[in-house]
Amino acid sequence: MEDILVVLSKTLILAEGMAVAAGFYRYATIKNTPWKWFLYYLLFIFCVEVSALTEVFNEHVNRKLFFGFIIIPIEFVFFYWLYAWQSFHNKKLFWIFSLVYLLSFLPHRYLENHGSMVYSFNYVVGAFLLALLLVLEYLKQIRSDSILQFKENKMFYINLGVSLLYLGTLPFFSFYAIILKNDIIYMNYYLFFYIANHLMYLLFSMSFLWGKPNTY
Repeated sequence: MEDILVVLSKTLILAEGMAVAAGFYRYATIKNTPWKWFLYYLLFIFCVEVSALTEVFNEHVNRKLFFGFIIIPIEFVFFYWLYAWQSFHNKKLFWIFSLVYLLSFLPHRYLENHGSMVYSFNYVVGAFLLALLLVLEYLKQIRSDSILQFKENKMFYINLGVSLLYLGTLPFFSFYAIILKNDIIYMNYYLFFYIANHLMYLLFSMSFLWGKPNTY
């Protein structure tokens, strides 16, 4: 099991790079659309993950704080923007969800001696808000003709990929401190985390290659 996790942890960078490469391959079709920001977001995440593999990063950066209070919040806020602002054309919803999520970091000041509790609380709030957007997106696709042309619908692939990772691993991060005490559950869920990550970036690649830029 540990050998598989090591392999998946290394190939995850390749999956992220593949999604970025697919985006640039189809860049001519998205450069004049909001989809270019999705590509830039993936490029940013890819660069961060590559940097996190370097000795300089590990010597001078606290990984837990960096990802917990900078990278993961950026991920959630970006997806709120993608769904609320771009797909639903509801800017107010984007600002409300972003504000509620960012306010969830306030308890850190009072629970700083219970780090796992804080990280779990932040993730639960962020993932719950994202789950609402995911459901709304599924309903939007079902109620429209886009579900019949899902192969050309970029949001179909993205919605499925985000669902696999952020909702599929919600129990893992929500109850991380508890799951950590059980080696079997921890290892299996960690395996699922990596598999879901790979599948998400594969679906992101498919959204660039097969999806049409004018589909939201």
